[in-house]
Amino acid sequence: MAGITPSALKEFVRAEYDAAAPGWERDWASHFGPPAERLVEQLNPAAGDRCLDLACGSGLVARAFAARVGPALVTAVDLSSLQVEHARRALAGAGLAGVRLEVRDAERLGFAPASFERVGCGFGISHFPRPIVALRGVFRILSPGGRAGFTVWGPWSRDLGFRLDSLLVRIVPALESLPVRPEDEALDRVVEQNSQPGRLDAMLRAAGFERVRHRVHALVVHHPDAASFVDASLVGYEADFDALELDADARAGIRAQLMTTLAENAHHAIVTRRRFDTLVARKPA
Repeated sequence: MAGITPSALKEFVRAEYDAAAPGWERDWASHFGPPAERLVEQLNPAAGDRCLDLACGSGLVARAFAARVGPALVTAVDLSSLQVEHARRALAGAGLAGVRLEVRDAERLGFAPASFERVGCGFGISHFPRPIVALRGVFRILSPGGRAGFTVWGPWSRDLGFRLDSLLVRIVPALESLPVRPEDEALDRVVEQNSQPGRLDAMLRAAGFERVRHRVHALVVHHPDAASFVDASLVGYEADFDALELDADARAGIRAQLMTTLAENAHHAIVTRRRFDTLVARKPA
């Protein structure tokens, strides 16, 4: 990772998700909710199964588990304490206050062996600096015959009609001259590697899993309005705006320009098409 240690990268990821936590449910539930439902369908927990939502974010996988086994049998964990707190509020608001929520590191889960029959991880593994360490830990805490499932994003669809990054560079040319942070480069490499289904399949088998089932899914997200699309998309540029020392008025101006463009191209802009992959594997009985 070119001088960035796994521990340092993990702290970078934690900070990024702390920053995103307040708007995560509002901005991203439409992207992550349907894949969470699909993943839990494939994991197919039975009555009485203890279930873990690993790298829970706002708890979308936990909600899908709870709908099948009840909240008392569901645990959700995340590296980000702020994500956990916001997940707690979201779950309570959904009538699922019985879900157990904790701050835990995926590489050091600390649960006793055979603590769960099902483990679901919605896109989190893409950001794990040492995914094989996490997978071995998941294998350890699963009961014999238990199943673990993971989702990873595929490439953007080629027919996506609007790409925010290229437009932003036209609005704020200085973005193009910003140096790339080493942590961003390191994380990009980790995400690219961990999002390859073939590599994840091999790591699951190396961790001891069997019967790895890989499926490809299409996701089409219809944003309720242009503002929700812009606000969700701009979350990823906050660090760049900070580096350029853009004040609140400048950021509001950028948002206004984006909204103007969307008014002209809304039929393209507020539909996002993605592919995602699910891999579900079994611990030998």
